[in-house]
Amino acid sequence: MIRIAAIEECERRISPGACRMRIARSIGSVVFFLMVVPLLLGLAFGVPPAEVFTLIVSAFLLQAAAAVVGLSLGQHPAVVLVFLTSVAVAVMIGVLEVCDLFAERSRLIQRLLRKVDAKTGQIDYLERYGALMLIPVIWIPGIALYGAPVVAWLFQYPRSTSLLCMTAGWAIAVIAVMAAAMGLVSLAF
Repeated sequence: MIRIAAIEECERRISPGACRMRIARSIGSVVFFLMVVPLLLGLAFGVPPAEVFTLIVSAFLLQAAAAVVGLSLGQHPAVVLVFLTSVAVAVMIGVLEVCDLFAERSRLIQRLLRKVDAKTGQIDYLERYGALMLIPVIWIPGIALYGAPVVAWLFQYPRSTSLLCMTAGWAIAVIAVMAAAMGLVSLAF
C-alpha cells in the first residue's frame, strides 16, 4: 500500500487514530457536500441524477460560469444556485483540509506561514477586514474557487468565518453570472 508522506507525518505528530479520524472527517464532509446534498436536492426538486452530475462536473470545470449550464438545462435559478453552492463548499473544505495536511509535513510551508503572519500583522487593512476580503477574492478568475481557500488558509483566517465569506462571495458570483445569462444585466444598463 502506497502511503502519502503527509499522512505519515500526521500520524507521527498526533496519534494514528486521531489522524485517521481527521482524514475521514474531511473526506466525509467533501463527499456529503459534493454528492449527497446535490443528489438529495435533485430528488426534492425533481432534477434527474444525470443533470445533477452534469452540474457537479461543470462546477469543477467552469466554476461560477457553470450557472449557464444549469440554466441551459432548464433548471430554476434558485436550484442552480443551491447546487453550485453545495459543490463549492465541498471544494473549499477539501482544499482547506489538503492545505492543513501538507503544511504539517513541509518545513518550507511552515516558514512561509510564519513570514506571512509577520507581514500581515504590519498591514492594517488585513487586520481590519480579514476574512471579508475573501468575498471579492473568489470572483477573481484564476483564483476563484480553488485559490480562495488557499488564500484563507495562508492568512490563517478562522475556518468557519472563511467558509461563510467564501460562500457568500461564491453565491454573489453565481447570481451575477445567472443575471448576465438571463439578460438582466443588459436591462439594468
